[in-house]
Amino acid sequence: MKKYIILLSVTLLAALCIIPAAAQKNVQTDLGRPHGETDFVINWKQVYTYDECVKIFFDLQKKYPDLCSVQSLGKSRMGRDQYMLVITAKQTGKDTDKPALWMDGVIHGNELNAVTCCLYTAWYLLTRYDYDPKVHDIVNRLTIYSLPIFNVDAYDSYTRFPNTDSNPREPFRPVDDDGDGLYDEDMAEDVDGDGEISMMYVEDPSGAYRLSKDGKRFIRIEDGDWEGKRFTLVGVEGYDNDGDGLTAEDDLGGIDMNRGFPYDNNKPVNKTYPLSEPEARNVWNFQKDHRNIFMTFNYHNSGRWIMFTMPPKSMKPSTRVTGGPARGGRFATKDKYAFSVKHIVDPEYQHDLDVVTAMVSDGLYILKDYTAPEETWLNGEHPASLYHILGAYAFLMELWGQPTPYADTNGDGYVSDEEFAKWIELDLGGDGWIAPKEYNHPQLGKVWIGGTHKRHIDRNPPARYIEEEAMKNSLFVIHCLEEFPRPHFGNTKVTSLGDNLYQVDVEIVNDRMFPTISDRSLQLKRCTLDRIDASLSAGQIIEPVASDKEGSRAADGGGMGAMMGMMGGMGNRYAFGKETTPAGKTATFRTKAQSVQTFSYTVLTNNPAATLQLSFHSVMGGNDTIKIRLDGKK
Repeated sequence: MKKYIILLSVTLLAALCIIPAAAQKNVQTDLGRPHGETDFVINWKQVYTYDECVKIFFDLQKKYPDLCSVQSLGKSRMGRDQYMLVITAKQTGKDTDKPALWMDGVIHGNELNAVTCCLYTAWYLLTRYDYDPKVHDIVNRLTIYSLPIFNVDAYDSYTRFPNTDSNPREPFRPVDDDGDGLYDEDMAEDVDGDGEISMMYVEDPSGAYRLSKDGKRFIRIEDGDWEGKRFTLVGVEGYDNDGDGLTAEDDLGGIDMNRGFPYDNNKPVNKTYPLSEPEARNVWNFQKDHRNIFMTFNYHNSGRWIMFTMPPKSMKPSTRVTGGPARGGRFATKDKYAFSVKHIVDPEYQHDLDVVTAMVSDGLYILKDYTAPEETWLNGEHPASLYHILGAYAFLMELWGQPTPYADTNGDGYVSDEEFAKWIELDLGGDGWIAPKEYNHPQLGKVWIGGTHKRHIDRNPPARYIEEEAMKNSLFVIHCLEEFPRPHFGNTKVTSLGDNLYQVDVEIVNDRMFPTISDRSLQLKRCTLDRIDASLSAGQIIEPVASDKEGSRAADGGGMGAMMGMMGGMGNRYAFGKETTPAGKTATFRTKAQSVQTFSYTVLTNNPAATLQLSFHSVMGGNDTIKIRLDGKK
């Protein structure tokens, strides 16, 4: 191979604008030393109320005014602001002019650690900006929109009042859950005033429950042979306010906002019309108007899953292409973190499938004890609309989900009652049960209340695990941010063809794991194609006569050849597929992930010292320029 001649050094801009970023003040290379954590101290081993979170948001803005802004997306049904943190270096450009990641938490009001993950990521980026070169580059180049508290009303109630693991979950739209013509009249209530909501039992000689030997919980009588006290379950702690003999059957709320987004909206599941809730409308209006949103993370619990929205399934059986197992390199079966899918998509969506499954494999490595059930569901879920309507890569993270990695002593992937009790006793010092006690209920008479575990064990982690969960998930997000596309000019080659004709071959290299445009955005035409503008100091650039095949290849950044390069190249970050596209004064295309695209220019000039200048522009990938003198001189 002939040696490539690079006539002028390439200037790769770090952001989408030309304003230089300030130098880092306190670069820290010692892994055993602080990286900014002590500049803004937050106790990550507790759950914060809505008001406490809002104070932290504005304190971060005050501490880091050049990097952080607080913005209200609008009001909730009960009048609370949905505050969002906007993280980006303001001196390198406006947030809307940079590729962005969106993240939100607690669309379900009882999923508390989702708030912590969103806030922790914002805090991590802000505090490390002056210390960590990678974080410095991310915040200069990109934008992070972080909405820690989506469902502000339910979250406020959940953190301030006694509640079960499950409620309040939905926004406070009144709903008649039991069909009696009354709305939210039978809530779970703290009858005995102990600050917890548990279950109620009555003594019954034929009951199916008994107290455990340690007296801390009610357990089923498996074999029926029990001579001690027996109990029958009455229901969730509360009052029968409508006289139907049931408690807590018509609790607050009832509309699941994560079933209320436009794509594949299922009215029987959603119970109302798409975007019926003001909180969902506020978020969706912002997202659809901000076309710089490239990727999204929605945090939920529980389950310890990495979920993501799949491309549409193939409707062309004769052209089926499978992802996952076809890839080589680090996706070989020996890698326990390698993730593959059997989902079948049409060729025009294969690139998206390869990209997201590659990122899931990295996520499984970072998170260690997570699994991947392949895809998010539809039925009006938020991630489905983000990908299928807006074209953004959409991940849904199911957090925590019982202490399985810690309590599963026999390694069978399941936590038995005995293992669970042992974990509470040894790991939490026994502080995990709501002790059963007798209580004179004003309606039911003598009851026993308790015997269940406390909150912050099953759906949400105990305080000691909150930071660990948030840190791991934040590192996955930051890894994704590092892999946002960064195309730049690579090798160049000038060949004299005689008769004052020259051929100039120039590479566009993207060594990151994301393309500049998703397959879905390309199909929706909801994107601006990447572009190279060419000019010649003396002479003429010969415009190519593109065939249909060549035109298709140019528009999609390499066509099938580049796609196959992606499939083989993801295992080796620099084993790129290569395609050559004839180019003229303007070339438009999509830059794929892990790709090298060569553009070939034919120029006519009688001046060997003429210079070909190329300018690359990409909405999601940034800008670059290069000047190439035909005679090889600088």
